[in-house]
Amino acid sequence: MENKEIEIVVIEDEADILELLEYHLKKEGYSVTGFLSTENVEQFIEEESPSLMIVDRNLPGVEGSEFVSNLRKQGYDIPVVFLTARDKESDLEEGFNSGGDDYMTKPFKSKELILRIAALLKRSGIKANDKVKYRDLVLDLHQHMLSIDGKPIELT
Repeated sequence: MENKEIEIVVIEDEADILELLEYHLKKEGYSVTGFLSTENVEQFIEEESPSLMIVDRNLPGVEGSEFVSNLRKQGYDIPVVFLTARDKESDLEEGFNSGGDDYMTKPFKSKELILRIAALLKRSGIKANDKVKYRDLVLDLHQHMLSIDGKPIELT
């Protein structure tokens, strides 16, 4: 399976779990960027337009569902899978109400996570990260922007 153009952001505060997630996702051909907290994630999302996020609820600083809720309020519609140890019914409800599209509890099965990601991407109509790249030229189909060497070009 070739998914190189599908960028997945993983926000997980436990380095060993983050490494495990990155390994399994990259093995499936996804491009993966991991973060140990929500710091700098919003800027990354704005610049890179990833296809999907995997978010832990137990994060330092801003809690995972609060972070997703804030993204939704700003208009971001990126699919979100919560992957967390919080397994109470109220936790599940809070995760979905904050804007999560799926919710899995730890411990988890890697294959199940991969299948859920594929299904969510398919339902979202995402086949790639909507960026066409040629050398230093990048056309972002999602944001309707063209850039050269990271500098936006105004189109008329």
